[in-house]
Amino acid sequence: METYVIVLIAVFSALGAILIATGIVLLVRHLIHKKQDRIVDEKVKSSAKELSDKFGGRDNIVEITQRGSRVIVSVRDPLKVHKEEITSALDSVMFMDKKIVFVIGTKSELFKTLLEENVGKTK
Repeated sequence: METYVIVLIAVFSALGAILIATGIVLLVRHLIHKKQDRIVDEKVKSSAKELSDKFGGRDNIVEITQRGSRVIVSVRDPLKVHKEEITSALDSVMFMDKKIVFVIGTKSELFKTLLEENVGKTK
């Protein structure tokens, strides 16, 4: 009978240790994710502000749209766009005739809103 009690205590102690370790791992992962999310937010905010004057002026921007993970800036004259400065600010950008496509990811809506605010074009 005493052997069973000792085995039960050992099993429950092991399970308790596993639960505590799992809780700690989940907490650490949550804190890391939260920190990374703040870093991404700051990058999106600073990029939107930095890029706002790289499109050849406010009048050169036709519209700013968001489609899924992408933000598309349509311009009147692509020759006025400062391509080098845009690509140095963000890696994931494509230039397609009169459209500049930014692949932002889950923060694309925030990026679009901030970009509109910074260039003064809101719809």
